[in-house]
Amino acid sequence: MDRRTVLKVIGSAAALAWDMPAIAQDAFPSRPLRIVVPYTAGGVTDVAARIVGDILLRKYGQPAVIENRAGGSGVIGAQYVAHAPADGYTLIVGGLGGNVILPVTVRNLPLDSKAAFVPVAQVAEFVNVLVVAQSHPANSVSELIAYAKRSPKPLSYGTNGLGTSSHLTTELFALTAGLTLMHAPYKGSNEALVDTVNGNLDFCFSNLPPVLPLLKAGKLKALAVTSSYRSRHLPNVMTMGEAGIADFAVTSWLGIYGSSRTPASIVAQLGKDISEGLKAPEMQAKVEAAGFEPRPLDADAFARLNDAEYARWDRIAKKANVSLEFGK
Repeated sequence: MDRRTVLKVIGSAAALAWDMPAIAQDAFPSRPLRIVVPYTAGGVTDVAARIVGDILLRKYGQPAVIENRAGGSGVIGAQYVAHAPADGYTLIVGGLGGNVILPVTVRNLPLDSKAAFVPVAQVAEFVNVLVVAQSHPANSVSELIAYAKRSPKPLSYGTNGLGTSSHLTTELFALTAGLTLMHAPYKGSNEALVDTVNGNLDFCFSNLPPVLPLLKAGKLKALAVTSSYRSRHLPNVMTMGEAGIADFAVTSWLGIYGSSRTPASIVAQLGKDISEGLKAPEMQAKVEAAGFEPRPLDADAFARLNDAEYARWDRIAKKANVSLEFGK
């Protein structure tokens, strides 16, 4: 080997050695992350995204930019993430409504969320509350059922839209209690709550976070929570099971998803880091202050929950004959 060749080999080795620290520094994540919220700002999904953003900043020293991309029942934001590079840097907040209820009830969705996304970590769960106006004659679940059965017309209930978790929760209630009800779908949960407060609706099932202020103000009565346990926020309100409605354990939940094409190692890393970060006392306090229950799950456990919930609500949707057309 001549002198020129030897020098080239030495130079190449030196260059490789010089680049090695830079290669090591490119370990995930080496730049800011993005968390897409497929709904408007200020809702429960937005709150969950910001909690996760704090965790990622603390863990990685990289900011997580929160982007609200609302529209199409969450489909617009979901499409954006599905078509983003599958490198773990673009994540989306999803939950029971958008990632389970929507695909099992709505036909012809422009995106198959079950195939497009991989569960990364569950952030929290929260109960739904069966509420009536303060002036409503029913003061318990049994009284509401009796009132419905003697009413000359079906009782009305409001939801935040067709094919949402509140819609399917009420359909499950109707099936279990043997009731015929009249559905009034709204564009958002706040509108349904306002009409319940005003007595324009007989009742509604609402997520706990937005209903708490109305309960504290005495504008609504809580008849029961839908979880298998009593909520720490409403310790004196019985569960639907305690009220005599068997097999009625329903909780809504929120979690982080990534593109299904994301490398498994990055999915596992994010799932582990987010779920462990949620166990910190200050993060648990943030979750509880938002009206949630801390329920951190890593990627594997969250995937199992998704599969079980998908199978359960698919059965309920079929039994209740809820089948909708996207965009109609």
